[in-house]
Amino acid sequence: MAQNDRLLTLSDILDATGYRSRTTIWSLVRANRFPVPVRLDRRVRWRESEVRAWIDALPRQTYSQGGRHD
Repeated sequence: MAQNDRLLTLSDILDATGYRSRTTIWSLVRANRFPVPVRLDRRVRWRESEVRAWIDALPRQTYSQGGRHD
C-alpha cells in the first residue's frame, strides 16, 4: 500500500466512480474489471491508489464536432 494511501468504503467508491449501484461495482470486481477490495474483519475497503489508477486507465471520450454538447 502506498504511503498515505486511504482505504475507501463502498460509498466512497460510488462517489468516485459516478456509479449509483453497489451491484455494478461488485459485478465489475467479479469480472476482474475493478480493483479487488481488502477484507478487514467483516468489512471491505478499497485502496485509494488502486481505484485512482483504475480511473486514470479509463479511455477518454471525445465528442465529434457535429454532435450535441448540451
